[in-house]
Amino acid sequence: MRVAFIGVGHWHAPEFYLPALLKREVEIVAISDTEQEAVDRIGGQFELGCPGYTDYRTLLDEVEADIVWASAPHDEMSELAAELVSRGQAFHMEKPMGLDADVLEPIAARAEQKGVFTSVALVSRYYGVVQRLREMRAAGELGLPLHYYYRLLAGAPERYIDSHCEWMLDPARAGGGPLFNFGPHIIDLFIYLVDDVGEVTARWNYGLRNALIEDHTTLMMVGRETGAIGVGEISYTVPRGYERYFSVTTDRLHTGGDVGIGDLLLRDDGTEHVDGMNGLEVYDHYVGDTLDAFATGRSPIATIHDMVPVLRVMNAAADSASEGCSVEL
Repeated sequence: MRVAFIGVGHWHAPEFYLPALLKREVEIVAISDTEQEAVDRIGGQFELGCPGYTDYRTLLDEVEADIVWASAPHDEMSELAAELVSRGQAFHMEKPMGLDADVLEPIAARAEQKGVFTSVALVSRYYGVVQRLREMRAAGELGLPLHYYYRLLAGAPERYIDSHCEWMLDPARAGGGPLFNFGPHIIDLFIYLVDDVGEVTARWNYGLRNALIEDHTTLMMVGRETGAIGVGEISYTVPRGYERYFSVTTDRLHTGGDVGIGDLLLRDDGTEHVDGMNGLEVYDHYVGDTLDAFATGRSPIATIHDMVPVLRVMNAAADSASEGCSVEL
């Protein structure tokens, strides 16, 4: 399979995607980035030996690829997605696929109309506990959801400077801090497991670094049909590494703790243990699963259509935090 990689300077490229692609039976036929330095650095680091471009449109004009692995600063993502869709080019894209759901929505509609294969990295859907809860929801066994909670706290954002992605600390380009970085995972799992979002209330804090991007965001989501409450906490406040806690409560069960491996406490006194993927291994699996989905013609774990409602909640959360009010959707 011929793969072109647009946006190799994005921090996900060397950390997750290129190692996962290169261990599989694919050929990296071209790479691009707006910065020549990134093209040279990443091309040399992974000994790619393929053409490198600073204009992805020229790459797409000159190189034929089966699928494009696409990343970019957040403010450039929707334009890149629109170009790929207009060309009918199958692609993966890193979340959040842009800064404005109203811009992304018509691009998603065009992708559906043209039948373009799209995949977005909402990789938390692969975690073991999440997959079991999704199966139960589909089978009508989950019960009435009451409460959802997902805490994802990460280390200092200065690491993005070390990764040559200084734009991650610029809200005009990134959209914000942890809300626009990790927030998609928090919001997506509420929609995926619980309910569509009807109301959003969010608050953020800048007290740790007093920087342009927030240190911490807390958001509350209300389920449109169920009235279930979902609480998400996302931050750059951990000295190093990540801290996660995940829980779902329904009238049939409760689970709390690890998002990957854990126990479902059933209200009939039973317990179901769940195994599955955990940690950052989901990214390697995502690459393989996306390539297989494209090759076999099945749907990937998530598409551009799934990102639109997530981005809409992110926009509402940013408005709520800025204005100090709740926002109805």
